[in-house]
Amino acid sequence: MWPSPKVAALLLWAHSLLVAGSPVDTTEASELVARQSCPEIHVFGARETTVPSGYGTAGQVVNLILQAFPGATSEAINYPACGGQASCGGIQYGDSARQGTQAVANAVNSFHQRCPNTKLVLVGYSQGGQIMDNAVCGGPDTGSGITTTTPPISQSALDAIKAVILMGSPRYVAGLPYNVGTCTAQGFAARPRGYVCGSNSSDKIQNYCDSTDPYCCTGNDANSHQQYGVKYGQQALNFVRSKLNSSSGGGGGSPTTSAGGSQPTQPSNGGGSNCSPKWGQCGGQGWTGPTCCQSGSTCRFQNNWYSQCL
Repeated sequence: MWPSPKVAALLLWAHSLLVAGSPVDTTEASELVARQSCPEIHVFGARETTVPSGYGTAGQVVNLILQAFPGATSEAINYPACGGQASCGGIQYGDSARQGTQAVANAVNSFHQRCPNTKLVLVGYSQGGQIMDNAVCGGPDTGSGITTTTPPISQSALDAIKAVILMGSPRYVAGLPYNVGTCTAQGFAARPRGYVCGSNSSDKIQNYCDSTDPYCCTGNDANSHQQYGVKYGQQALNFVRSKLNSSSGGGGGSPTTSAGGSQPTQPSNGGGSNCSPKWGQCGGQGWTGPTCCQSGSTCRFQNNWYSQCL
């Protein structure tokens, strides 16, 4: 696979200095190459409880975003997503949410350090929404043992986050300005009444919950907990699009819609069997195949025409 024109130019520049006998700061050169390889948009997705590694139901919205913005990349948050079940190692819910909160912070801070100009989008579903909420807005979250109110994501990285989509999050509480849906109550790990996310992040968030949901609200229809991607996916995409289009800067060109301007209606579930395998193509201008990667690999931007699962 050939490097992008920008990366190739940087490599030739470093080589010419070596040939000429000029000193080369290899660390600086490698950092320049890495940053030139950064995508304009990168999406983080966090799955719900007991779902195998990958994006889970969050993949529905992640995939919509990837298809709407060719060249965008994504990665799934690696955390237990457990609630005491044997299938996920028996890790208690609070411990899982605490580990997940830190995993979000580590992933976002690390990526932002490598690609400071990339616009970031966060998508969390159920427990995945809870850990995204904690990482962006801070605690406390007593059930997860989180006592500090300071977000674990750095301020610089928070500034790079342009949109946050939370669906079915147990942290939901009625009355917040960024709520969407019919719930007028609260989830089992709710924020206090009157709370609003700080760190200049509240206008970046949409928090979806319906009254029939027993996890983010007080309903009794567990099936409704899984319907947000289908019911609100297009609305979430429109919100993300508005935030990305209104923000300045970025690692590449202006975001575009998918080919022909049409929007996907049946996105594949991120991280599942419909996604590209490791080493496979997952994006690029004109690419019409899967835009997500199977568990264990992440879609990495290579150039405007090619992204690969690595």
